[in-house]
Amino acid sequence: MPSIRRTGDNSYELDLKGYVCPYPQMYTSQALSKLPKGSTLRVIIDNPPSIENIKSVAQKAGAKSVSVDAKGGVWEITIVL
Repeated sequence: MPSIRRTGDNSYELDLKGYVCPYPQMYTSQALSKLPKGSTLRVIIDNPPSIENIKSVAQKAGAKSVSVDAKGGVWEITIVL
């Protein structure tokens, strides 16, 4: 599993570029289960079909908000627990 990188107080990043379904949603689910409530996880992907799946995983994990930002073939999904 790719490692979760701490980027600040209660802020984390999971770089999943190069992974295709079902791995991005699986790794996101595993990461969310390890983080405390109030954390922010930024998931970076380059596989467009994973966007909706990751949003669904985040909602099932009880996310307060999920936003998606496209940056030239790469998507940053920000999940707030």
